[in-house]
Amino acid sequence: MSDVQKWQGYLIKSQGDNHLICSPWILDGSCVFGHDSDYTTLAISLLRYLSIDFETSTLTNIDEKISQETLLASTDFVTGNEGFTITCNDDASVSIFLDSHNSIELPTDEMGDINSDIYHQITNAWQDEFNVNNISQGAYVSSQQYNQNLDSRLSLVAQDNGQLIWPQRQMDAGGNDIQDKKIRIKPFGKVTTWTKLSAAGAPSEFAIRAPILGGVCTVMIEMLDGPKGVFLQVDDQNLTPQIGDSAEIVVRRLYAQEGVIRYGAKAIITNR
Repeated sequence: MSDVQKWQGYLIKSQGDNHLICSPWILDGSCVFGHDSDYTTLAISLLRYLSIDFETSTLTNIDEKISQETLLASTDFVTGNEGFTITCNDDASVSIFLDSHNSIELPTDEMGDINSDIYHQITNAWQDEFNVNNISQGAYVSSQQYNQNLDSRLSLVAQDNGQLIWPQRQMDAGGNDIQDKKIRIKPFGKVTTWTKLSAAGAPSEFAIRAPILGGVCTVMIEMLDGPKGVFLQVDDQNLTPQIGDSAEIVVRRLYAQEGVIRYGAKAIITNR
C-alpha cells in the first residue's frame, strides 16, 4: 500500500499495521466531517479497505463512538479475542492497529477547505434532526424495521434465484418463494439516470438539511453484477452526475429518527 490513498471519499494513510482514515475536509486548521459522515462511516470505509489485502478480519476493541451494529453489518469483520483495535481520534479521523498504536500525521497536503457557513448549518441541522423531539412527517421506520436485513442493505447482499435480486424480497415476480442462497454484489456500477429533488420536493426526513444542500440528488445505478438500485448521492460531493458516470456504493448517514442515526447505502461518483 502507498502512503496515502483516496478511498470512498476519504483519505487513508498506512504505516505497517497502523492505519488512519480521515475526512478530506479542513476548517480553521482542523479536520472536520463531511456533511453525511461520522466516525462510523469512516470506520466502515477503513475496514473495507483493509479487507482487500489483509487476512485479519477480527476486531478485538471497537470505540464506543462507533455504531458496532452498523459496522459489523457493513463489513466482513467479526468481533473476537484477537485482532484489530479501532479507535476514534479527537478530529474527524479513525485509527486501527493490531498490537501497538503509533500516531500517524494527517495527510494535510491532500485535504481541502470546506465551506464554513454550510458546514455549521449542516452541523446544526443534524443536531436538530437528532433531537428525540424531532418527529418525521414522512414514512415512520421503527428500529425493528430498520434493523431487519440491515446487512443486505449496507453490504449489498443479494439473493441468487437464477438472477441476482436486490434488495432482498420474499417472493419473485411470479409469486414464488425465493430461495435463501445469497451472494454479495460488487459495490460498483454506472449511472443510468439521475434526478435532483428541490428542497421543497425532498422527503420530509431530509426537510431540515435539504434547503442547506440545495436539494437532494438521487442516481439510479446499474451494478456490474446486474441489479439496479436508486441511491442518494453523498452529500459532500458537489457535482452534477452524468449518465455513464462510474459510481461506487458507500455507507453514509441517511437521516436521524427517534434520536438514532439511520445509515444507508449512498453513491459516490468515482471518475471525476
